[in-house]
Amino acid sequence: AGCIKSIGESNYGIHYLQELLDWSDLDIKPSVNQLEVDPWLPRKDIVSFCNEHDIVVEAYSPLTRAKEPVVQELCKKYNKTPAQILLRRSLKQGLVPIPKSNNPERIRTNLDVFGYSISEEDMTKLDIERYVPVTWDPTISGL
Repeated sequence: AGCIKSIGESNYGIHYLQELLDWSDLDIKPSVNQLEVDPWLPRKDIVSFCNEHDIVVEAYSPLTRAKEPVVQELCKKYNKTPAQILLRRSLKQGLVPIPKSNNPERIRTNLDVFGYSISEEDMTKLDIERYVPVTWDPTISGL
């Protein structure tokens, strides 16, 4: 009927994203995939697939493990909070991070991530490559 203009999904791995894209009667493709993405769970395969298909990656739990030594080191170097370092990392990678906070001051601080950049060398330090999900990982279930 043409009523649906955009769809998004949550926690879809490549298998299910491809299944959505392959539906011949679906006139629109997914526009966003929301999943846990952070330095300890970078999801490079899913992020790459989404980028190739113009699907925005919305990263939940982007502020996890902010007390890790590498994050603390970069906080000192850039004079930023752990949240600012991790949010800037997400933005530099083209992700849309969705941090959670109920504290108005923390929300304001979290928004202050555009007046600086993290060097490529330091981005590499944040490329942890360990599989450490904060929550249940539905992208690997059922396959």
